[in-house]
This record gives sequence, structure tokens and C-alpha cells, in this order.
Amino acid sequence: MDCAKWTAVAGLCDDLMVDILSRLPVKDLRRSTCVSKPWRDLIADPLHRKKLPQTLEGFFHDGADGHSYVHFTSLSGRGESAPPVDPSFSFLTAKLPWVERMVLLDSCNGLLLFGCTRENKFGYIVCNPATEELVTMPASSGSCPPPSLTPLEDRTVDVCDGDTYAHTYLMFDPIVSSRFHLVQFWQDRSTFEVKTVHSYSSETRAWSDTSNKWEPGEERGGWGVLQGRGEAIIQFTRGRALVDGLLLFIEAVLLFMRGRALVNGLLHFVAYHYEEEENLIVAVDGEGTICRIICPPVKHVVAIAFIGQSQGHLHCISTNLQSQDFKFHFTQLSVWVLEDYDTQEWILKHNVSFSQLFGSLSCPIDNHDIVAIHPDHNSIILVQHWNQKLVSYAMDSKELRALCTLGEGYRSITPYVPYFMESPVLATKD
Repeated sequence: MDCAKWTAVAGLCDDLMVDILSRLPVKDLRRSTCVSKPWRDLIADPLHRKKLPQTLEGFFHDGADGHSYVHFTSLSGRGESAPPVDPSFSFLTAKLPWVERMVLLDSCNGLLLFGCTRENKFGYIVCNPATEELVTMPASSGSCPPPSLTPLEDRTVDVCDGDTYAHTYLMFDPIVSSRFHLVQFWQDRSTFEVKTVHSYSSETRAWSDTSNKWEPGEERGGWGVLQGRGEAIIQFTRGRALVDGLLLFIEAVLLFMRGRALVNGLLHFVAYHYEEEENLIVAVDGEGTICRIICPPVKHVVAIAFIGQSQGHLHCISTNLQSQDFKFHFTQLSVWVLEDYDTQEWILKHNVSFSQLFGSLSCPIDNHDIVAIHPDHNSIILVQHWNQKLVSYAMDSKELRALCTLGEGYRSITPYVPYFMESPVLATKD
């Protein structure tokens, strides 16, 4: 075979191999680099790499003024010298010059969600910073409260009117579909109860108020839902639960600061059940309907500190609590994985004491926050508030590594996984 024909055949084989490799999980893709040198070179080739699945690249975090997301910290240790995308998001202001204020709210599998204002009207932007594609959408309703123009203590809150907070989250799984959803919870500021739920679909390009579908009757709570098998109606906030014909009264609130996880097409949150004094995990679909209630791996003894998705499974990080000097302290951290989603079988993956982690027997609960579970590795990302450092803990090696110093004024740390494919649902609209 002459050289030209051989080159054409080789190129065809490479394209076929890249197409096959693009369907692998990141963990298996990395293992494939060990098969042979040609495979390693094929995967490492910059022309092919963008077509292959990506993993957690690093974190966006705000500056000292609490408004500007102009910092990026890489997990590779490159710092801000070589961010994968422009952390100032200048392409947004170039394409949307009318934006007066913009705040990063959420990220999911390569897409970012921003809240923005235009002539005192609030709206949203969903964009892919790797391809610089975007789409805009209005607020969920005419009664949507305006954005707060001052930094909020809880940066998962995007709008508030003094009495109500709105928490808005992005759902996007490119393996399943190019479409995305937004799910928005309106929460009472004083009671923390969820008052209404709104959802947005990129397919219909419209918001819907899903709360009125589950109004339970005369003794209404803030949020009633119909949950699958057994006709179990769970009402979050001073509501009732009808389970197997028995009417139960429950009180529960969603804990938005404990992480979230997109697994099996459902967005998972931590909830606290007042009557039972324990945590639950609530799974919500793209329409804002609660589809599943998952019991914690251990009851009563520990608290759920964080949930996340890693290696295709729901992970839960629990902590042992101990009261010292009228304050709660963490003494131990445990990582659980939900190996069987249907049977809710939790497996203990890792255990570490705080003396092993930080050299002290315990830690006040407000000294540290877990901000992410690595989606493809056995590692956890934490922020140490006492010295403002972002650190990574590797479960396999039991090593704690400093990533960066955040500086004063940070309020939100947003993980970023690049997604280089163009999307038909992202087209500039205003």
C-alpha cells in the first residue's frame, strides 16, 4: 500500500478509535492510555482530546468584593496561569452588552448558570464557556423577586425579596440529551419551608409552576409531592405523609448548602426531618417533582455533611458530631457510596478521623466546608475557613494537598468540568 493510502486508512482508524473512546467513562479512558504507546498518543492528541470525556478541571471562585468571578484554581496545580476558559467570561459581556450585573449560580457537566439583571429586571444565562455558546431566559414569573445587589451570606441564593429566597439549579447530562432543565425552589426566609417550585425546559423554552400539581388539601404545607410506589405523598414543611394508608405528620426542610448530585437523571438534595431528627436524601426530576426519598447510610448518630456524584454513583459524606463548649465539633468523616440505587444499599468507602486530617481530635463545624467530591477520583475538596485555603484530600493515599489561598470575601466555589461539544439548544437569545 502506498504512503497516501496508508495515511488515509490510519486516519480513518484513528477517527473510529476516537469515536469508540469518546463513549467510555473518564476512569476507563485514563486506563486506556496504558494499553500501548499509540493509544496513549491518540488520547493525548489535542485534536482528539476535546472529543473525549473530560473530568474536573478546577474551580471558579469569587473575589474579595463578593461579586466578580475572575479567579480559577486548577486541580493540576497550574493555578490561574493557564485556566481552561477565560474566568472573566468576557464573551458574555461582549455578546450581551445589556447585562448590568452577573452572578455565577451553578454548574453542571460543562454548562454554567448565571443570574443577571437588565434594566432592573432579573433573568438567567446558561452558557458553555468552552464553546462560548449561550442562551438567555427570563425570570420564572412576573412575581419573581428582584436580585439582591449586595453579597449574600448564602451564594446559592440568587434572588430574594426580604421574605423569600430562590435557589435555582441546572440539570444537564450530555450523555442522555443535549437539553437542559432549571429547577427553582422558593424558600421562606424565616421558616425555611419551600413555598413554590418552578422548572424551566430548554425544549419548551418556558417556565412552569409545578407546585400546584401537588396541593394536598385543607391542611396544606409548602410543598406536596406524589412519590412513586406505595402512593407515598411527602409534603416538605409542616405537612402530611400518606404512606400505605396511614396519615403521618412530618416536618422537613431542604438543606441546599449540603451539596447536590445529578445521578440517574435526578437531582439529589439533603433534607432534614424534624420529627425523626435525621437527614434524608430527596431526588427531584427536571420538572421539580420529588421522585424518590433515600434513607441515609447511618441514622441518628451522624449527620450528612455533603452529597455528590462520583464515578457514576451517589456519594454521601457523613460526620460524627460531638458537643464541646456549647459548640458542635466533627470528630470523624465517612464516605459512603450507593452501590445499588434500587435497593438503597450503602457501602462504606472510606473513614478518616479529624486528627488524621488536620492534626486535632475534633473540628468546629464552621471551620471547614466540603465543596466537592471528585467525579472520577477518590478525593474530596474542602475549604478551610480559618486560613482561607482550598484543599484536596485523596482517599487512596490519605494525603491532604493545598490547592490555593482564596483570600477574604469568597462566598462561592463552583466546580468546572469542560464540555467541548457544540449544543443545538445554546444560541444567543434575549
